Amino acid sequence: MTNAPRIRGSLAAVLALVGFLTLVASSGVKEAKRGAESRRTGLVKLIHTRQGEVETLGKELVRLRTDVAAARRRLSATSAEDARRLRDVQMWAGTTAMSGPGLEVRLSDGRQGRKVSEAERESLSVFDVDLQLVVNALWDAGGEAVAVNGQRLVATSPIRAAGETITVNFRPLVPPYKVEAIGADKKQFERSVVAKRFRQWAEEYGLGFSVKHKSKIVVPAFAGTLQLSSARPTDPAPAPPPPAPGGR
Repeated sequence: MTNAPRIRGSLAAVLALVGFLTLVASSGVKEAKRGAESRRTGLVKLIHTRQGEVETLGKELVRLRTDVAAARRRLSATSAEDARRLRDVQMWAGTTAMSGPGLEVRLSDGRQGRKVSEAERESLSVFDVDLQLVVNALWDAGGEAVAVNGQRLVATSPIRAAGETITVNFRPLVPPYKVEAIGADKKQFERSVVAKRFRQWAEEYGLGFSVKHKSKIVVPAFAGTLQLSSARPTDPAPAPPPPAPGGR
């Protein structure tokens, strides 16, 4: 019996120590979470800042190219042939804005805000390869200048996936996706295997897919850096194979 107070005292000390350690650990976890959230917020702000700087520099690059092109035209004013060749080179290189009649193709996911399984997501989402197929079909239908969500496509333009985000010219895109092509023929595009495939997917999976002819489309100048020293036209790419039965 004489040891009971001592045992109770020791037990109370142990419980107090456990409570103190629990409090310290909980405080440490909360502090780590606050620190991680603060770092995440800082990184998001930094990304948005850098994206804004890239957009500003891209616009400045386009303006400077326009100034250089105007200066070259003034220098070659004595030669109409040189001026015409310069305009042609700029048009095919994509370094000058263009406008004219053409097609507007819109693509969007078929999820419509509802939760889906991973297997369903594969069938309901628009991927980078889908944009690649549509762009190539528009070129094949007579497209002379093409842009995706305002990003001008040139010979070196990549259309890639970065996680679940699609990038064009290394710029992230936000769906829905709008592909504009000056000079593309609507009937020829809709006869393509690609257009037929997307019509089928729109019916089967609810993918967003629409084709509209517009009397005036404005495609901006390419805002990136061109590193080509020479180029030549190639034969048109072969048509993609028909879709496999039963899925995408």
